Amino acid sequence: MDWIFNLLFSFTASYFFAVVFDAPKKLFFPAGIVGAVGWMMGQTFGIVFDLPLVMVNFIGAFTLGIMSHIMARVYKEPSTIFLTPGIIPFVPGGMAYDATSSIILSDYFGAVNIIMEVIISAGSIAAGILFAEQFALLFIRNRRLLFNKNK
Repeated sequence: MDWIFNLLFSFTASYFFAVVFDAPKKLFFPAGIVGAVGWMMGQTFGIVFDLPLVMVNFIGAFTLGIMSHIMARVYKEPSTIFLTPGIIPFVPGGMAYDATSSIILSDYFGAVNIIMEVIISAGSIAAGILFAEQFALLFIRNRRLLFNKNK
């Protein structure tokens, strides 16, 4: 049952952030699919292989980046239209809230630990997107080289 809720909520978050970011109407559903697939891939790998949160975020962001490039080619739109709403389920906002709450309650050691988790999670998300971008560029460049061999 948790899988269905995770899938539904990640799709809904990505879908409605595509609405908020004023994406074309025909891309609301694909943007939701991209966000849901990225989130579920990260969660699935995390549960199956018992990975820490950093690796879960990296795998999910990498999947999200690859899916964004695939959808960009399919719909002939920029990949950021799919990437920006899709990244929303990965944002460690709840942990940042917990860190702020710990600071207000004068639990500075706990706040520092949570802030470090937030920074590391955000870094792993950024690294996953960076690796996906480079992977996509490498694939596109090789594809062009393969198709232009006859010249």
